[in-house]
Amino acid sequence: MMSEVPEEVIQGRKILNELKKGDWPNFVREAEKTRYPVDLYGASLALKRDLFTTGGYVSVPGAPTGILMRVTSRPDIGENANIVRVLIPSGNFLTSDMLDTLCELADKYGVGMIHGISTGEDVEIPGIPKEKIRDFITELRQRGFECGSTGDAFRAVTTCVGSLLCEYSNLNTAEFRDSFYDKYNDFAKFPTFPHKVKVKVSGCPIDCGRATQKADIGIVGSWKGAPEVNQSLISKMDSEKLDNIIRSCPTGAISRHGSGISIKGEDCTQCMICVRNSGGAISQGREKQYLIYAGGKLRGKKGPLSGKLFTKVNSIEEAMNLIGTMVDIYGEQAARKERMGDLMFRIGMKNFLDLMKTKPQAHNAKDLRTNIFYSVNGEERERMPEEIKKAVGGE
Repeated sequence: MMSEVPEEVIQGRKILNELKKGDWPNFVREAEKTRYPVDLYGASLALKRDLFTTGGYVSVPGAPTGILMRVTSRPDIGENANIVRVLIPSGNFLTSDMLDTLCELADKYGVGMIHGISTGEDVEIPGIPKEKIRDFITELRQRGFECGSTGDAFRAVTTCVGSLLCEYSNLNTAEFRDSFYDKYNDFAKFPTFPHKVKVKVSGCPIDCGRATQKADIGIVGSWKGAPEVNQSLISKMDSEKLDNIIRSCPTGAISRHGSGISIKGEDCTQCMICVRNSGGAISQGREKQYLIYAGGKLRGKKGPLSGKLFTKVNSIEEAMNLIGTMVDIYGEQAARKERMGDLMFRIGMKNFLDLMKTKPQAHNAKDLRTNIFYSVNGEERERMPEEIKKAVGGE
């Protein structure tokens, strides 16, 4: 005797049929070619709630990280399954052969689809039953791939495109990511932290890699002092365009002198507006440095938190070593399921700096001159660094 089809599935199929009326490519028609539980998706649309929930992480012998459990609240419509994350080359450079291999494994072990490339800079293969995970991982490694990361470990390092394609980059982000895994691969493969730790890398202060927004530890390629000015190109620039660039500087760091300009390095916040709009007449400074941010996240006990500028370093080696120190302190001091930003919020920046054996600096606190509601004169500018140091607990 045939079981009765649930009403939400019937309504869901009607919605899916409407969605299939769109032009090619149509995601519903494509999903129906796979073994994905399309009826479960349709029922979710009908009920206006997701029937798939995250069921935590799965660990199998030889693969303690990289596997997410997906549990359905309606097993009568769709079965529980798992997602396996696959680590991919830095820069997201997947060859056609790599994609063919991943598609072949998705057909063999999963539902016949892949999620690539995810915002976590990996490829996800959904729908793998628990009893097939071990065989899948064995073959995945035989074919030259490795599991990604989940759980309380270093998550997959995400980067902007960096020096590979971007003219603004001060940092080869793909090379940094490779160096990171050479040094910290064990921390990515074995969950040993109080909670997850995300590392994101941006080649310049535009921050396309969202290192200052979503990273427990963020690295941004930067420079020292004022931007470089090509006075010859400036003198040939349309006067109105140049005036617009000068007016767009949020701190008034750019001054005009006849047909030329000057930029105060101490007032430059590296917003990149003048660099992007000058057609090459203004460029980033030649002496490179790297900004290290700590404590950014979107979710957690204290809600969203922006990363704090922790320090500035002059080499990639310094940045790498500093990451190790930061996670050592985090592992020792954080409570269970407490992100790095939550730890800093709880104990305060001064105590965090003390643990890191770092003296407080003006950049550890928000500078008033970047706030449009304040006007800061020269005398206040001279006094402000000392006041900020006191505010964060310095002498």
